[in-house]
Order: sequence, then structure tokens, then C-alpha cells
Amino acid sequence: MGKGKINYFAVIGTAIITLAMLSVSGCANKTPKIEIIPDSYDFGNVPYEKIKHTFLVRNAGAAPLEIKGVSTSCGCTKATVESETIMPGETTNLLVTFDPNIMGDNETGEILRVIYIKSNDPGQPEVEVEIKANVKK
Repeated sequence: MGKGKINYFAVIGTAIITLAMLSVSGCANKTPKIEIIPDSYDFGNVPYEKIKHTFLVRNAGAAPLEIKGVSTSCGCTKATVESETIMPGETTNLLVTFDPNIMGDNETGEILRVIYIKSNDPGQPEVEVEIKANVKK
């Protein structure tokens, strides 16, 4: 009877060690994970002219991140990524340009625009980045 207990514990111990090794080696669910740094930006008070800001898009996951599309909430805001494929642990630039001249002559004051980024991140298929500014003439 003592011998059977030893075998039982040996089997359980081996199973636990095997599961731990699989988890550490990354054999478990490898997926991309998108991060935007920073997730928003406030330009503050700006003159009535084109302004730019660069965000970082980071892949914090364990598989390649594919950027499937970038769009904005207004034609006065443009956004582009330097690379549509980001390897695990790497980053690319997201260049955002805001041009108040496209909004019309009377559009001044506080503005809020949103950039939408679609990717293959299963946890966040679309993320939003906000820019703010107080446009003065």
C-alpha cells in the first residue's frame, strides 16, 4: 500500500511540473496585445494652425500584432502608423496631425478628436486615442 501512494504522488508531481513548464515556455495561448503610449494627449492652447503629435503603438503580447485600420472622428484629424506589423515587445509610431483650417473659419475653442485603431488583438480589437486642444485665433 505504501508503494501505491508513492506512485500517485509521483504522477501528480510530474503533471504539475509539466503544466508549469508549458506555461513558462509560452506554449499556452500566444496572442498579440496592443498598447498606446500615451492613450491621450492634450495640446493645450494652440494657434489656428496644423499641429502634430506622435504616439507609440506597442505590442505587449506574445504574437505579431497586425494593425488592420486607422480612422479618425473628423476630417481635420489624420493618423498613420509607420508599420502595420509589430513583433512582440516592439513599437511603431502613430503620427497624428490636427489641422483646424479644415474645420471651418468659426471653429475655435476646446476640441476633442478620437483616433480609432483596429488590430488583431483579441482582447481589444479596436482601441481609441484622444487628442484635445484649445484652438485660438
